[in-house]
Amino acid sequence: MAIRRNSLGLGELEGLVLERLWEEGELATPAVHEAVGRPRGLAYTTVLTVLQRLLKKGLVVRREQGKSHSYAPALTRAEFARRRGIELAGLVTELSTEGLAAFLTEAHRLDPQVLDAFRQQLEDAE
Repeated sequence: MAIRRNSLGLGELEGLVLERLWEEGELATPAVHEAVGRPRGLAYTTVLTVLQRLLKKGLVVRREQGKSHSYAPALTRAEFARRRGIELAGLVTELSTEGLAAFLTEAHRLDPQVLDAFRQQLEDAE
């Protein structure tokens, strides 16, 4: 079985940028750099690259704003979580018996309410 990178998986910096956009709505590239990049000592071009990756993944939309661009989330947090859940479920279905057993063994770390909802969904699917 080949290991593949999921399309909605985010690197740490991508997650920070997307979180900031969810909080603010729409920000110009320099504002994203000020909020996320500068406190971490990152170059402007690094933040720009992250925004371009999020755009390529379909997680942000870009609008021209003079010589710069502004970016806004393409999905709400809830929509992102739903898509991510669907993608992760697809990955779980590709696990071997041993992999699925390991996954279920680690499920005890889930919030009890999430685990109860998971159990209910499994029962309803039967």
